[in-house]
Amino acid sequence: MAKKLLILLSLGTLLAAPAAHALTDGGDLLKWCSQSSSAASGRCLGYLLAAEDVLAADSIEGVRACLPRDIGLQQQHKIVVDWLLANPMATAATAMGLVARAYAQHFPCGSR
Repeated sequence: MAKKLLILLSLGTLLAAPAAHALTDGGDLLKWCSQSSSAASGRCLGYLLAAEDVLAADSIEGVRACLPRDIGLQQQHKIVVDWLLANPMATAATAMGLVARAYAQHFPCGSR
């Protein structure tokens, strides 16, 4: 009986605990895009491709960018990492918003 009570109390504590999930920020993104592990690289490239897909039809955090159709992931990676390194104070914003800002600096809409 004591074992069941302990399990129920533990479960109740877990269910009552506030969620500790935060949005991914630029610090995380820079770390993932600078590491050589396949997991980190996958996370980085996932953000770059997701932002590219969203920006093809909409804005991210009010930022628009018009990437050329023939842009490669290597170029996208360089643009974002260079932008993050040049704007260290911006790393507290969301990762998706920062990727959009980096892309918009290089590929503003209406410039072609």
